[in-house]
Amino acid sequence: MEPERDRLYITVDLLIMTVRSGQLLLLLSRRKRPPCEGMWALPGRFVGAEESAEEAAGKLLAEMLPVPDPFMEQVYTFSDVARDPRGRVVSMAYLISVPWPKLEPLLSEPGTILRSFHLTAEGERICLTDESGASVAEEELAFDHARIIRTGLMRLRGKIDYSEIGFRFLEDPDAFSLGELQSVFEAVLDSRLDTSNFRRFILSRYQRDGRLSEICKEEKRGRGRPAVLYRLETGNHAENRREEK
Repeated sequence: MEPERDRLYITVDLLIMTVRSGQLLLLLSRRKRPPCEGMWALPGRFVGAEESAEEAAGKLLAEMLPVPDPFMEQVYTFSDVARDPRGRVVSMAYLISVPWPKLEPLLSEPGTILRSFHLTAEGERICLTDESGASVAEEELAFDHARIIRTGLMRLRGKIDYSEIGFRFLEDPDAFSLGELQSVFEAVLDSRLDTSNFRRFILSRYQRDGRLSEICKEEKRGRGRPAVLYRLETGNHAENRREEK
C-alpha cells in the first residue's frame, strides 16, 4: 500500500517482547522496500477502512506469529507530522508479551523474517544487541521506531510493579515459582532484586486479594527446601476467592 500525501493514514506497530534466560528480547525485521529500505523496524501494517486498529494488530500478529492467546495492549499513539516520509501517517503501537517457549519454535521456522534482540536502556537511549553480540544503534531503526521502542520499554517497566503484565511472560501462569517470576522482573527492569523483598512484595500484593494461589511444592533438587508453585488467578476465579474470604 502506497499512501497518498493529502490523506491521513493509521498504522499499527507491534512491540513483540519475550524473556529468555534472564534477558528481555524484542523482535524486529529488516524493511524490504523504501522508505527506510534495509533498516531494522517493528512489524507493522496499515489499518484497513473496515477494521479497528486492534483488529489490524491482531491480524498482523496471527499472520507473523500464530501464538495462542497472546497478551496485547495499546502502548501509545504516535502522531508527529513528519514521522513518515510518505505522508501523514499516525501509528498506534501495541505491546505483545509472549512466553519464550511458545515463541522459540515459530522463530525457527523456515522463512521467518523476525529476529530477536536483547533490549536494555542507557539513560534516554535504548540498546539492542543480537545473538552474535552485534549492536543496532537507534539511527539504524526505521521511522521513529526508536522512540516507539523506548516508550514501550518505559511503559512496561512502569506497569510491572502494579499490574499482572509480568506474569504474561511466564511459560505457565498456572504453575510457576516465585524464582521464575523474579527472573522476569529482573529481565524487564534490567536490575538484580533482593529475593526476600521480592517475595514479600509479590505475596502481599497478589496473594492477599486472591489473585495468587499456592498449588503445590515442586520436588526438591539438591540442597534446600522444595520450591512452592503458584497459580495466577484471573477473572471469575480471583473474584470467587475474594468472596470466600
